[in-house]
Amino acid sequence: MVFSKFRSSVSELLKPLGLFLAKHGAKPWHMTLTGFSFSILFVYLALAKYLLLTPVFLLLAGFFDVLDGLVAKVSNKVSLSGAYLDSMVDRLSDIVIYAGFFFLGFDMFTVFLATSLTLTLTYSKARLENLGIIEPRISLFERSDRIIVLTFILILYIVNSPLSYAAFAIYTVALTIIVTLRLITGYMDLRK
Repeated sequence: MVFSKFRSSVSELLKPLGLFLAKHGAKPWHMTLTGFSFSILFVYLALAKYLLLTPVFLLLAGFFDVLDGLVAKVSNKVSLSGAYLDSMVDRLSDIVIYAGFFFLGFDMFTVFLATSLTLTLTYSKARLENLGIIEPRISLFERSDRIIVLTFILILYIVNSPLSYAAFAIYTVALTIIVTLRLITGYMDLRK
């Protein structure tokens, strides 16, 4: 939510690019799969230890995640099937991105926990929406937020590995707190 508040401003800023892409035949699913491809390339770069490029490809994965929805809106191609594809590919991308952190040497348990918490967080939002809670009270660490924080952790890794491990652990603790708060507030909202 911290960075997501800027999403509408960023979307407005990128609208000409979305219009350009749509005008030249780009479909929303092209952007979705391109973003996923950048996630896979991020993991390849992590495995190959091309460290300076990893933050760039992680940000590109996030950038195309913004573009897919933008292209869908400006081309009037918003659809349930597109929303489903985007959501599923985003979850796969999350898993792939966390695998990259594991391959960089981050603690396996912490990476597994962060992955599980991320999937739980996104599932809980979707489930609450399905049950009629359109905007959960706890909307922190949405995908764009997580991409930016993980990019910062990658930069720390490049500069000073021990500090990055601590930052990733703090990130995982924050995810734990947010998931717990989402569980409590979601339950309370549904009991009203």
